[in-house]
Amino acid sequence: MKVFLILIACLQSTVTPLEKSCTIQPLNQPFESVSDCVGYVQYFKSQVESADPNMYITGFCTTKLVDSA
Repeated sequence: MKVFLILIACLQSTVTPLEKSCTIQPLNQPFESVSDCVGYVQYFKSQVESADPNMYITGFCTTKLVDSA
């Protein structure tokens, strides 16, 4: 079983249309556990939000069975 991350990034802006202020980005990099994935979300969120206080990051981790054949 692999764990995958979907990141959601939103920019708080008074001039950007609402439908263009957020983006959803699946990451191709699998994680070995849900806790590794959640830890990466927290790390990435802190890095981005400290660089740009108008940017908000969240994400969710999902599992998927991967055939080894």
